[in-house]
Amino acid sequence: MMPLLLFLGGVGGAALRFGLEKALFRVWSRESMPRAAFVVNFGGCFTIGVLLGALIASDQPSSVYVFLGGAITAFSIFGHELLGLTQSGLYGIAGLRAFTGWLVGTGAATVGVLTGMQVA
Repeated sequence: MMPLLLFLGGVGGAALRFGLEKALFRVWSRESMPRAAFVVNFGGCFTIGVLLGALIASDQPSSVYVFLGGAITAFSIFGHELLGLTQSGLYGIAGLRAFTGWLVGTGAATVGVLTGMQVA
């Protein structure tokens, strides 16, 4: 059952991520791909944090949340951005982007866990 939930969550999360980024591209110009990916990653980290916090507070089986977590925080686009920056010789910007992505993602997940524990 768990592999099926992982598969469905991954497909659903990837589709949701694609739709969110496409919507953000309409709001911002197409050249703002790093900004759109950053916003989606932040939202995904926060969402997974909320789900984890609710899991901690309510003692639900983890399989319930595996499906919901999905692949929205897949950092493949993040990795693609970093590769492009380093290939362009922008090592400082790539390092700053990696650090801020980690810092903001971790912070968002932490706030999400605390929120989820209060909601459940």
